[in-house]
Amino acid sequence: ATSRAEARIRAQQRMVEGILPKPATVTGTWRGRARLHAAAMHVPALFAALLACACLRAATAIGFDGVQTPVTGVSAIERLDAVVYGNGAPAALTSGLGVSLADGSWLPATAITGAVGADRLLVRGPLGSCELPLELVAGWGDPAPPAAGEGDAVLVESGLLGGRLLGLRDGKLRFQSTLDPEPLAIAIEEIRGARLAMPRKRIEVPRLRARLAPGRPGLDLLPMAEGLVLALAPTVRIDAGGLGGLALRVEGGRRTYLSDLTPGKVREEGMFGVVWPFARDQAIGGAALRVAGTTYAKGLSVHSAATLSWTLDAAFIRLRAQVGICDSVAPEGDCIAILAGDGRELWRARVRGGDPARTLDLDLSGVKILTLTVEVGERLDIGDHLALADAQLVRK
Repeated sequence: ATSRAEARIRAQQRMVEGILPKPATVTGTWRGRARLHAAAMHVPALFAALLACACLRAATAIGFDGVQTPVTGVSAIERLDAVVYGNGAPAALTSGLGVSLADGSWLPATAITGAVGADRLLVRGPLGSCELPLELVAGWGDPAPPAAGEGDAVLVESGLLGGRLLGLRDGKLRFQSTLDPEPLAIAIEEIRGARLAMPRKRIEVPRLRARLAPGRPGLDLLPMAEGLVLALAPTVRIDAGGLGGLALRVEGGRRTYLSDLTPGKVREEGMFGVVWPFARDQAIGGAALRVAGTTYAKGLSVHSAATLSWTLDAAFIRLRAQVGICDSVAPEGDCIAILAGDGRELWRARVRGGDPARTLDLDLSGVKILTLTVEVGERLDIGDHLALADAQLVRK
């Protein structure tokens, strides 16, 4: 039975490879291929079979109950909390260099050069070497690509150039600068960073997310019969050995982030006529969401006094989060946080700036309406930036 299942997975991978456009078979500019790739990502058949099963040979599955189970054959991933492929420490990151992908993932790198084919980057790093078509790339740089803005941009020794990327060939980027009527040919080794004006591509299937560096986005992966591949590009394989014993969180399965849900009711008052609206996936004011020295990609920050409610319709069984005051205001902050389900208080805590984050693991069985209330503490509302970091709901 296992061999038949693995044969199906190999057939599915060939299907994926057949659907994804390749530079060798698709004509036109790299931006045209990007549009075709975006269309392909919405073909229902592309990942449909992958939802049923994925080969996790020699991996360890971690359930939402914390139980670890060795996996020897074919297993579904959408019901799992995480998957571990190896052991030991992940490969060390020797620099902040990396590639930002069009799905929001971040691939660490030690060197970025032009590949042999046109419009392709050759990326070498702790997860091996791979070729990436430009249509999958949102930017690269150390420590990060140039900040978001209009159009494309490249950072060279003389400064930031805005314009439009025309292509990549023979190790040189062809770039139409807004300051020069003639296209420039810039050796890729001379480029310190690049930003490509690409639309965000959403991957709507269960996948594995590797968090490789604090404060950086994760890298979304899919388990295939021959190993781990980029979720954005199932034809691009990575070296799982570089992950060591890192737990790869399953995204798109039973886990839903609270910050991805829109509250049905919001009441924010503040004091002295000043209201600080709640923020998603960042601290109030736009800084990174940090609690007790740890940076989180997901979560909520809420200022007192406030009440937020979400309609859950009894679809979730647990709420998990790290609760504290945002580092952006600590050691200020002293507030009361209350969580209620259908009007019944489930959890209450006094939260103060500078205290360690406290782990929240709350039973939500049967809860239809979840309500968060943040009350002012002993020092009025000074620094009351409550963070529910990594707040996640676990579906039944």
